[in-house]
Amino acid sequence: MQNPASTAEVTIVTGSSRGIGLAIAKALATAGHRLVLVARDDTRLQALAADFTSQGHAAIAVAADLRDENAATHIVAAAERAFGPVTAVVNNAGTAPADKVENTTPAMLRETFDLHVGAPLALARACIPAMKRAGRGCLLQLASTAGLRGYPFTSAYTAAKHGMVGLSRALHAELSPAGIQVYAVCPGFVDSDITRGAAAAIAARGKTTADQAFARMAAQNRIGRMHLPGEVADATARLLRERPTGCVYELDRTEPAFVD
Repeated sequence: MQNPASTAEVTIVTGSSRGIGLAIAKALATAGHRLVLVARDDTRLQALAADFTSQGHAAIAVAADLRDENAATHIVAAAERAFGPVTAVVNNAGTAPADKVENTTPAMLRETFDLHVGAPLALARACIPAMKRAGRGCLLQLASTAGLRGYPFTSAYTAAKHGMVGLSRALHAELSPAGIQVYAVCPGFVDSDITRGAAAAIAARGKTTADQAFARMAAQNRIGRMHLPGEVADATARLLRERPTGCVYELDRTEPAFVD
């Protein structure tokens, strides 16, 4: 059952039109969050918001390219018009280029940093004043174990995810005294469109198949298999509900735990 509108969280979920982001949006809708669904595909987003609404959930669609410097203020303004001040942000949108370091271009590096570091920082800047006034709030980054250790053929992605984890730690240190919780959730490889796209990119180099590349990525997870989007969504929903103490939460272990 949906929470009363006066107490329900107003939550932005970026990259919410598919994959992990969609799984998170569904979990949070079930928990009663009023959702601000963000992605670039407006047609897909509008259909998704309509589907949530038809099921009795509160949701709006805000199409935006998070690489645009005005995207964060546009998203937050739309959220406030629909539901009031934003109380939580889930930064899930991202990209995962896979290539040898000598093929990793400045453009690839800029895009990964724009999405994994620049966009979360911009949304934090836009939301924090209202969160401080309320004395509560939550900023959650969907990071990765690539933000804790390195993987081959992912130099841009690994660097950006380290940046996302570092940003989360800095925001946590600064904002937790104001009652704002900051988390970086770090799964290993997840069975998602992005991961399968990376496997296809590796296969395109001609030395393996996409299925073989996918299996090798799964084998790099400490749990010995791919994480499922639903597992990541469940962990995200629990952190937003319980607001435990900690910042960097690693899922790729037998018992997920904070590692800082």
